Amino acid sequence: MKKNNAFIIFAIALFLAALAYGFGTSRGVTAADNMQMQMQTVLEVPFIDKDIDFAEGISKDVWDSLPLKEVEMEYQVMVLPWGKSLISPVTVKAFHNGREIYFYMGWKDDTENRDPGTNRFSDASAIMFPMGDNVQNSSIMLGFMSGANIWQWKASQDKEYWLKETPESGAYSDFYYPFEENETLAVSKVVPRSAVNDVFAIRVGTLTPKESQNVEGKGLWDNGTWHVVFKRSLKQADPEVDAAFNSAERLIAFAVWNGANGDRGSRKSISHDWTTLKISPRGVAK
Repeated sequence: MKKNNAFIIFAIALFLAALAYGFGTSRGVTAADNMQMQMQTVLEVPFIDKDIDFAEGISKDVWDSLPLKEVEMEYQVMVLPWGKSLISPVTVKAFHNGREIYFYMGWKDDTENRDPGTNRFSDASAIMFPMGDNVQNSSIMLGFMSGANIWQWKASQDKEYWLKETPESGAYSDFYYPFEENETLAVSKVVPRSAVNDVFAIRVGTLTPKESQNVEGKGLWDNGTWHVVFKRSLKQADPEVDAAFNSAERLIAFAVWNGANGDRGSRKSISHDWTTLKISPRGVAK
């Protein structure tokens, strides 16, 4: 009981601090903010003349040769329900070939959760790109004053899309979520067009699937570790809602859901700060 009380107090304090931080940054960027931005994790995105055909796998040999960054995660405590367990750190890598850009996320997970059902939830991960000019200095504040393009991979969707295996229990929705009773309700199912959902959000609770789903992805669970790869054209299909990669630097954030511990929706592990992508010159891809 004391442990639970301590966590609740910590979460409330973090929430209040985040609110104060958000209101403060809405008035301008301070010297301390600039220092924080300079200390952000930097992920190099080199040019490599390689393609990954997801039909053949995620090309682990390509990723093994690339530099990595470990991103520390924390509980999502901005909106209810808060996380139950924490997955941290998450290993991230990236490269581009002049045509497409690829991102890798890897994290420890003792169980492979691909089959949603009553009180069963899918593992998942996502990467988030801020949109617009008024980007907050902390990624957890995104949604208060700026939009985002989010790419979410789901293990259940991956299984259905790549293995053509539809769960026998059908599709489920958290009708009573977040009250933890009678967790799911069967609903009609839309056939996925990818293992990744390409969505746009302006604030908390506004996730909207884009008309054009431009992101591909595939995940591999191997010996207690998830390896997930995302892929998208460097070109924007719609500049209003698609992340742009036409500059040498841009920001990115990460999230992970552990289905075995009831993670879904806002219950997840998130990166507190932005990671800065440094995209190398494109060169000439053959």
